[in-house]
Amino acid sequence: MKLHGNRKKSRSRSALTMALTLVVCSSAAFAESGEKTADEVAKELSNPAGSLASLFTSLEYTTYKGDLPDADDQDSWTFTFQPVLPFPVGDKGRRIIFRPLVPVPFNQPVFDLDQGDFDSADVNLGDISFDLVYAGTDMKNKHEGFLWGIGTAGTLPTATDDDLGGDQWRLGPEVFGGVIRKWGTLGAVVNHQWNVAGSNDDTHSVTGGQYFYAIGLGEGWQIASGPNFSYDWEADSDQAWTFPLGIGLARTVKFGETPVKFQAQVQYFVEQPDAFGPEWLFKFTATPVITNPFANLFK
Repeated sequence: MKLHGNRKKSRSRSALTMALTLVVCSSAAFAESGEKTADEVAKELSNPAGSLASLFTSLEYTTYKGDLPDADDQDSWTFTFQPVLPFPVGDKGRRIIFRPLVPVPFNQPVFDLDQGDFDSADVNLGDISFDLVYAGTDMKNKHEGFLWGIGTAGTLPTATDDDLGGDQWRLGPEVFGGVIRKWGTLGAVVNHQWNVAGSNDDTHSVTGGQYFYAIGLGEGWQIASGPNFSYDWEADSDQAWTFPLGIGLARTVKFGETPVKFQAQVQYFVEQPDAFGPEWLFKFTATPVITNPFANLFK
């Protein structure tokens, strides 16, 4: 969380236009899943190197704790939208995958240094992050294999309120890997971003990522979670780590020919900045599979 004075500046409408464009373009058509079962679709959606295009939508409720006044009384709601667009490359199961993440915080708590207490930001667009990777899934047989990816991650200064964004263009490398077994999928995504441009000259050097697992239970059910973690190399040691433990339950169902994955998660943060950071996160997601309107771009 950013701790600074109450400086607010309205962004132009271009940021909102960008977010709406992503929504419209990526939801052009819903997919037909072919002959894949709900279990097969669920497993494929748990693979960040997978071939299915989808629309990840999430509603998150977060509670906070910390040493700042009234930190333990703060909470927030955030809606996020992430189209996942894989582009097949060649005939060996390789693909280029683009994943922009659009956050819309509802009532993000922001500490006002001048007043010495918290303000609640209105509904705004946050900074849009993205990753662009070259990835693949290599299977030894029908049930065993591994997944991998390498590319770049970045952040765009699209926040419509300075308290909710970094005023920086950020960029850095990203890698991920994992194993696929008959019982499910397990792996991790790791990236590092530095500030490369923007009106904010503060040094940004943060390693972030996500560990993920999905254990199949049959009939589209999974025990699954994908908590996000980060380490700020510019912060003091007691302010650097944000690390949650998570568990969740997911179910993939078909509405006609359109598969949709529903998931509920709870995450508890075992590490967060001492001054102010998240304590509990409750997350509900719905992820319909879609037809990628740009699938033939690299063929």
